[in-house]
Amino acid sequence: MLGCLEGGLRLGGYGYPTGFFLSRETKGQRVLTENQKFGWRFFGPALARTPRPMMIPEVKAPGTCRIFIFGESAAYGDPNPDFGLPRFLEVLLRERFPQAKFEVINAAMTGINSHVILPIARECARQKGDIWVIYMGNNEVVGPFGSGTVFGPQAPSLALIRASLALKATRIGELLDNILTRAHGPRAKAAQWGMSLFVGHQVRQNDSHMAAVYSHFARNLAEILNAGRAQGAKIVLSTVVSNLKDCPPFASQHRLGLSERQLKQWDQLYAEGTLAEQGGQAAQAIERFNDAAVIDDQFAELHFRWGRCCCLVSGQEDQARHHFVRARDYDTLRFRVDSHLNTLIRTAAAGREHEGIVLADSEEVVARESPHQLPGKEFLFEHVHFSFEGNYLLARTIADQVVRLLPEPIARQSEAGRAWASLSECARRLAWTDWDHYKTLKAILLRLNEPPFTSQLDYLPHRQQLHQEMERLLPAVSQAALQQTAGQYQQALALWPQDWVLQRNLAELGLKLGDLAGAEASARQVTELLPFDALAHLEFGSLLVQAGQAEPAIDQFHEALDLDPDWVPALNGLALALIRMGKQPEAILQFKQALRVQPNSPETHLNLGTVLEAEGRREEARQQFRQALDEGVNSHESLIRIGKVSLAHGWVDEAITNLSRALRLNPTDAAVHYYLGGALDSAGRAAEAEAHLAEAVRLDPEHAGAHLALGIVWRKQGREAEVFQQFAEAARLNPRLLEARLHLGVALLKQQRNAEARREFEAALQIDPNNVLAQKYLQRIP
Repeated sequence: MLGCLEGGLRLGGYGYPTGFFLSRETKGQRVLTENQKFGWRFFGPALARTPRPMMIPEVKAPGTCRIFIFGESAAYGDPNPDFGLPRFLEVLLRERFPQAKFEVINAAMTGINSHVILPIARECARQKGDIWVIYMGNNEVVGPFGSGTVFGPQAPSLALIRASLALKATRIGELLDNILTRAHGPRAKAAQWGMSLFVGHQVRQNDSHMAAVYSHFARNLAEILNAGRAQGAKIVLSTVVSNLKDCPPFASQHRLGLSERQLKQWDQLYAEGTLAEQGGQAAQAIERFNDAAVIDDQFAELHFRWGRCCCLVSGQEDQARHHFVRARDYDTLRFRVDSHLNTLIRTAAAGREHEGIVLADSEEVVARESPHQLPGKEFLFEHVHFSFEGNYLLARTIADQVVRLLPEPIARQSEAGRAWASLSECARRLAWTDWDHYKTLKAILLRLNEPPFTSQLDYLPHRQQLHQEMERLLPAVSQAALQQTAGQYQQALALWPQDWVLQRNLAELGLKLGDLAGAEASARQVTELLPFDALAHLEFGSLLVQAGQAEPAIDQFHEALDLDPDWVPALNGLALALIRMGKQPEAILQFKQALRVQPNSPETHLNLGTVLEAEGRREEARQQFRQALDEGVNSHESLIRIGKVSLAHGWVDEAITNLSRALRLNPTDAAVHYYLGGALDSAGRAAEAEAHLAEAVRLDPEHAGAHLALGIVWRKQGREAEVFQQFAEAARLNPRLLEARLHLGVALLKQQRNAEARREFEAALQIDPNNVLAQKYLQRIP
């Protein structure tokens, strides 16, 4: 009976594929691509992350060395996988073995752990991998089935986990899961994904569930290793790196059983130690922290402060490392691998070189290369994710072990004494530029704006440091600098012409430079290299819309929808293309279809409101805009749009709220400072408005609107001399800016410079022959 039901569901097209790979055909060749729905059975559709786009031959070509990289977000390359471990490893191997062919496949994903990596590894075992690289352990507590997870039951038995996953791999299991989801409502909106989900799920180091976490990890790791070796793959197993020195604990809890009197005494000693630390008295602070630890030594932040003080006292480097490690291990928001997990990794690899399993002790190597042997900001952005330099060091460490495992024909190809490519050589091959650095810092800043980072000990200084670094890189986003960046990308592509990552980034760059033809060529190339990637078709379609080619854009959106029929971004893109073709009624229907799929999509409400307003259906448009506000947009661009819409409708408070959020995502965006300054001025908050408009002018001295708005604010303050300078600069930068001409003319009249004022008002009439103000002032001039 169950078999009939399962077969009937499959024949009827119910459900989704659950494997990591999908087998497809293109140009007469069978290929493997990622399954964008792979994560659904672990997280549900709303919260599931997706694998990295890929397309590899189903049958490995002779002489090819196929390498799979397994792990979570750090192995994946987060926050910018274009410059992560898999990319570095591929460049290092290609440069050292130029005659060999390597396929380095990023089989890592954000948010997963060993329970998810095991089924990925079992699939990869069938794909003839020569070498596996395993870098995992950060998400064992917070990932699926961990003791601090939000994705279902916490630390159940391994038998229950395996049975649950096996059931969800069937169409019957998918049907039951859908029924339960509808009965209880969706667990969360996709927009809510992030570390903030886990703030209420703190787990102590000695929590009773941690034994199960460690046991499950050891068992899963053993089965992953067995799966690889059974198919002949050799394996590099890496320890996992944490930021010890520059990442305070996310949360701390006192030991259980502490009496009220003991807690009061502990608080007093901790406060005294903190004051001593802040006063530069490290030795005294250490004494107080030591006294506090006698009462309770499990409070993570105590050890972090203690470690910092030890760094300042000569001869206490070992003690500093001890306390920083304990600060990490006692952190009750367990987003980092702990000491025991790394011990399990080392144990799993110990004495197995004869089996083809070797250890890359990345934790030890990164420590050795770090000041005071304490990994920190030199190689990591925050708790576990590597900077460009950190990913290079990680890849070098792993490459040193990979080279020992290469198939003999490839190993013989290395030229005697040939060294690994340097950091700068890798930067050239990967086209790592200041523009990419700036974008990566933006992504990190977005993360730091949310809990639990906002409650960390050094949150404000860390955030300020990022701001300063972004300001230093700000010239990299100028048009002149971007032209040079495009040249760097072209040089990298000359060496790696079939690399979709370089092509995708070059398309984005061309769009910023206004080189629509170049952007179109690169985007088209991405769709040819990744024909089954819906995002590639979406991006190409969006670019074509901007280039005024709505009809071919529609074809691209249909390609995306063929791959994912209910993908809301593609439905939105199709509707926007229809608007460009003057087919507003059809566009409205598409937006409504998108809202049927995802009723809480703020971007769709915003788009629908915009087209309804253009059609004169103002009340319906207002309803859509209010809905977008209620749902809350999250992207930088959408926050700016909703801020401008709010201003246009007189919703000043909402405009200020959303533009302020946009500014937190990118504090160096002059346009946001400009719009926020205008909103604050409308709210009567003149001092704040002035500050933001002045900052807009500082960040972008060629922003005519910002000069004009700043001049208007200063005029209200009676600062006439400075007003004149701002209006004159606005008119110089944009001679067609009507308001600048009018305000400059009035300022000149006040200085009795009538002839110059006349020229400004006449220029205003050339822009708008019916402008009443210009006519009125001209009549007053003798």
